[in-house]
Amino acid sequence: MSTKIILADDEERWRMIVHDFLVEEGYQVLEAKNGRMAVDLLRENPDAALVILDVMMPVMDGLQACREIRSFSHVPILMVTAREDEETEISGVRGGADQYISKPIKMRAFVERVRSLLRRSGNREILRFGRLEIDPASNTVRNETGPVALTPKEYDLLMFLAQEPNTVKTREQILHAVWNTDYYGDGRTVDTHIKNLRMKLGDSGDVVRTVRSRGYMVERVE
Repeated sequence: MSTKIILADDEERWRMIVHDFLVEEGYQVLEAKNGRMAVDLLRENPDAALVILDVMMPVMDGLQACREIRSFSHVPILMVTAREDEETEISGVRGGADQYISKPIKMRAFVERVRSLLRRSGNREILRFGRLEIDPASNTVRNETGPVALTPKEYDLLMFLAQEPNTVKTREQILHAVWNTDYYGDGRTVDTHIKNLRMKLGDSGDVVRTVRSRGYMVERVE
């Protein structure tokens, strides 16, 4: 049986485009025109593996729907919006969203984000790299001194690398998956976030390795 995804957006044309892409990837897509419908669909289909919520919707917006879903389900939630302000992103994450992506969406990056969330939901075990621990179930990170406070983008970056340890990811791959953007000289964005991530991870930051002329990876030493 194909993996079931709930897609909620009041823009019919955009919803149809995303629906077709996801179906081509082999997913079963259930559509909702607003947040209320999305919540009801999830109650009727508790086996759904992912919920995609647009923030701006009538009847019940995405943020409200996200909070209600979190009252009865731990299903991964991907928030989608035309807004690009940090406060909206923080509100979504605090409301229980697992990841956040802004319109206009590039479909390659969008599908990779969907795959990433489904992989993560399929394995909710704590990821350990030496004294660094990542808990996908609670979206938390701990190092040798205790909890580490990361921004949503820093957490997404760390998770993207940690899901495939010892595998080098190019700046282009990282930008597609974490920032939903193409690589046109924006590699410095990745470099800056890697630098900040290492700093926040403290002594555990050395698990995030630079592979010269190729990109970055999280190293797992056997």
